[in-house]
Amino acid sequence: MTLRLDVLLAILGMALATYLCRAGGYALFRALRPPRFVEVTLQHLPGPIFVAYVAPALAAAGPKGFLAAALVVATQAITRNLAAAIAVGVAAIWLFGLVM
Repeated sequence: MTLRLDVLLAILGMALATYLCRAGGYALFRALRPPRFVEVTLQHLPGPIFVAYVAPALAAAGPKGFLAAALVVATQAITRNLAAAIAVGVAAIWLFGLVM
């Protein structure tokens, strides 16, 4: 195995860019106090990002995916147990794959 300088520099450059983006955001929010609406927006951002990741997979899975997702949401609402909700979702999509 040989070490290629161009590949190493590309990896280090990407690592530096990632670090600067993250550190820059933290430094900016430490130096400047964002308006209240920005703080509230950032607090609610993880939910829409998660939906953006999950929606295409649900659409590709069709009705069985949406049904399994409904079971996951119901399990989480009833039990408040993430492990149980994940287990129900995996079992549901597996069963629906066998049946549907």
